[in-house]
Amino acid sequence: MISVKNIIKTFEDGVTVLKGVDCHIEKGEVVAIIGPSGSGKSTLLRCMNLLSVPTFGEVWLKDKLLNPVDPYLHTEVIEASNTYKKLVAGGMDGADAIVKIKKEDLLNEKFSAAEGKEYKAILKKLYKDNHIDINVARQKMGMVFQHFNLFNNLTVLDNLTLAPVELKLKSKEEAEKNAMALLKRIGLEDKANVYPSTLSGGQKQRIAIVRALAMDPDVMLFDEPTSALDPEMVGEVLDLMKQLAAEGMTMVIVTHEMGFAREVADKIVFIDEGIIKEQGTPDEIFNHPKDPRLQDFLSKVL
Repeated sequence: MISVKNIIKTFEDGVTVLKGVDCHIEKGEVVAIIGPSGSGKSTLLRCMNLLSVPTFGEVWLKDKLLNPVDPYLHTEVIEASNTYKKLVAGGMDGADAIVKIKKEDLLNEKFSAAEGKEYKAILKKLYKDNHIDINVARQKMGMVFQHFNLFNNLTVLDNLTLAPVELKLKSKEEAEKNAMALLKRIGLEDKANVYPSTLSGGQKQRIAIVRALAMDPDVMLFDEPTSALDPEMVGEVLDLMKQLAAEGMTMVIVTHEMGFAREVADKIVFIDEGIIKEQGTPDEIFNHPKDPRLQDFLSKVL
C-alpha cells in the first residue's frame, strides 16, 4: 500500500531529521509509529503524503511514485551514468563502483546532463512510467492532525462536504447524504449545522476523522490524534479508530498511547534519532524488545 524507501529529510537549518528510513505498510495493516519526542515520527508520517517533501528517497502509494525518482535506488540508472562508466573504464568492478557511488554521493544530480543522455533518458522514463500527481494521490490518503484543522468559518456539515464537492467526486446531495451517515455513525448528527467552535475537543477530532473518511480513502494517516485532548476525551476518539481498524482500514498512526498501540496495531515501528531502531508485532516490541534504546524508552512510558 505505502512504501518509503531510504527517506532522508534535512531541513533548511541543516538538521537531518530522518536518516535513511525504509518502511512498508500492507493493505489492511494498522501500523503504530512510536518513539521519543523529536525522533522523526511526525516527519516520517508527513513524508508519506509529501506534506514534508523528502530530501532523498522515494515514497510509493499502490505502486505509484509520489515524488521525483531517486537515482541511487535504481541500479539501471546508476549503470547508465557517466560517473559509473568512468569508474568501470578505470578498472573498478561494477558492483564496487555502485557501492562507491552510493556511499560517496557521486552522481551529479543537480546537473543531470553531466551524467549523459542515457542516464537522463532512463531517469525520465522511470518517472513517466511510475509517477502520479500528489493531489490525485492525496484523495486516497486521509490525514488527521493533532489540532483537528477544521474550518471554523464553516458548519460541521460544510466541513465534511467541501472537499468531495470541490473535487467533483460527489454531487452536493450525495456528499451531504454521506456526511450525515458519517455523523450518525459517531452520534453527532445533531451537530451538522453548528460551527466547530461550539464543540468539545473529542467531538472536533471525531469530526476531523469522518471528514477524512468522506473522501473514501484507501489509507488513513493519524498524527498524534489524541495529544491535544483532555484525558476524558481520548477514549471516544480511540474507540472510533478501533472501529476503523476492525473494519480493515489501512492505518498509520503516530501515537504516545502505548495501550492503544498494543491492542490495535498489527505492527509497531520504533523510531529514534531519525532511524528505525526496531519494528515488529506488539508482542515482539512490548514483551521482547531487543534494541537497548527501545528497552529504555518502554521502561519510561509503560
